[in-house]
Amino acid sequence: MVKFLPLLLVLWFSGTLVLSQTYADSPADFFFSKEVGEQPMLMSPGFISSGMGEAYGALGPDGDEFYYCITEKGVFSAILATRFHDGFWTYPEVVSFSGEYMDASPFVTPDGRFLFFTSNRPSYESDLVLDWNVWRSSRMQNGDWSTPELMSFSNGDRNEVSVSVDRQGIVYFSADYDGGTITLDENALDIFSVQSDNQENWIEAVKLSPAVNSEFPERDPAISPDGKCLVFSSPRPEGEGTSDLYVSYKSGEDWGEAVSLGTKVNSTAYECCPMFTSDGRIFIFSSTVTRKMPRQLRYSSIKKWLLGPGNGSGDIWYMDASVILRD
Repeated sequence: MVKFLPLLLVLWFSGTLVLSQTYADSPADFFFSKEVGEQPMLMSPGFISSGMGEAYGALGPDGDEFYYCITEKGVFSAILATRFHDGFWTYPEVVSFSGEYMDASPFVTPDGRFLFFTSNRPSYESDLVLDWNVWRSSRMQNGDWSTPELMSFSNGDRNEVSVSVDRQGIVYFSADYDGGTITLDENALDIFSVQSDNQENWIEAVKLSPAVNSEFPERDPAISPDGKCLVFSSPRPEGEGTSDLYVSYKSGEDWGEAVSLGTKVNSTAYECCPMFTSDGRIFIFSSTVTRKMPRQLRYSSIKKWLLGPGNGSGDIWYMDASVILRD
């Protein structure tokens, strides 16, 4: 039987047997089912979504690299990557510039030139206040990323905690600029945008209108590649759970009133970290939704439930973006 399947590889992840193609023609098909539709699907159970607290899924524009975070709130947050190489996806590893400080929100720009992320690493050698800022690495000729540079629009006294960029190079981020504490003030998070002039100097960041920003925190902005659709997370009291995803559409220069993405996406759990693929085809987000406990408790079922995806630590999900995007 096996000799008739030259392009299949048997992999073993977290006790789950996975039959995986080499995906040479379309590497991203490894992550996204051809059956993807309006119902969210768990991404790569046991490989990406493993029960270790995954968030911020970002696919490179060529579909041959995938970045995400493994986080434990208040303990660590590291950026990992898996790459398509010699016909197969590599096992995820922490990227070279991450792993020492808290790093989050990796985002590869639609043109593939830059990788943005946020981090509480020192802004300079003697920096003792580890506030969160936006950083950026440039793609080098060999395909690797350069040493990260601090973005000049970052506020040295406040915190920027998540980032997204459209095809025009406009950067959207969440920041606590109106906060009243030295440390990160999560209750003061709002969404801002900033763009560069023709000389690549960054213009002053602008706070988005009250149609997007409310009296409650707004986090994790995800801008669609065309810059017309903005999804973000917020713990608004009318939501389904502790944090829900909301969407606002741009008409001209104005943003429309943000509305909930509803129960197809939001649950009684914590939904956050939305992202669009660079082609705008797939919508990715994270959720702490928990699987039902096994009816018959055995050691094997308990272990699978506690240590696998759906244990409440956070997993990455995806769905057809056309459900959210407007023409």
